[in-house]
Amino acid sequence: MIIESRIEKGKPVVGMETTVFVHGLPRKEAIELFRRAKEISREKGFQLAVIGILKGKIVAGMSEEELEAMMREGADKVGTREIPIVVAEGKNAATTVSATIFLSRRIGIEVVVTGGTGGVHPGRVDVSQDLTEMSSSRAILVSSGIKSILDVEATFEMLETLEIPLIGFRTDEFPLFFSRKSGRRVPRVENVEEVLKIYETMKEIELEKTLMVLNPVPEEYEVPHDEIERLLEKIELEVEGKEVTPFLLKKLVEMTNGRTLKANLALLEENVKLAGEIAVKLKRS
Repeated sequence: MIIESRIEKGKPVVGMETTVFVHGLPRKEAIELFRRAKEISREKGFQLAVIGILKGKIVAGMSEEELEAMMREGADKVGTREIPIVVAEGKNAATTVSATIFLSRRIGIEVVVTGGTGGVHPGRVDVSQDLTEMSSSRAILVSSGIKSILDVEATFEMLETLEIPLIGFRTDEFPLFFSRKSGRRVPRVENVEEVLKIYETMKEIELEKTLMVLNPVPEEYEVPHDEIERLLEKIELEVEGKEVTPFLLKKLVEMTNGRTLKANLALLEENVKLAGEIAVKLKRS
């Protein structure tokens, strides 16, 4: 198989993208997060399969050394559609949510974790592949909602149009990455058992969509959305396409004196914990 899977059979597993490490965080914090995520997986009894492409080889279960090599050598940022191109050309590539869900499903991983998903960018015809992949692949995705830099209203409407199921984990509101509240209501669940009951129903009715499990950023790390919006208005966009998100996230870190970075790290850690709990109970069911 074209994918090198290092997953131990019979053990719960969570798939995780590489873009969050390679393009979403400073190198030091990225490696610390990787180590912490692996520590959580050992404590909670599941496997964390970080998925990336190294010199044209798809790897599910990357090591710290491989992740560092990708950061050092550079890596394209790829969604589902670019996978065959970078593989054929023998390139390094960091997977986004869409590519991670697609590759995870090829090797039987049903639970995927991220920080925030892509969506519709403001003022342009720019819709993330994350949404289209979620509209056609059955999986469980644990995230803290969509990234705060997006057109929230347009993205929320697109999620409905694409029939992507949303549930708030112990929240009634759709979270916005750094922010816990958006003013948009979602069905609420209180525990993992409720998540799995919904997912099993999706299987029974053959609904080939990704179930978004929305886990808000911890309250003590929240950066309110109105503050994020005010800051975004001050930023002059100097890039386009896949470079927009990392550019804006980096600018926000600078403008908030690191508060958005702390929020990002905190929500990612909590999402890994929740995804692991879901994977463990899914394996037992």
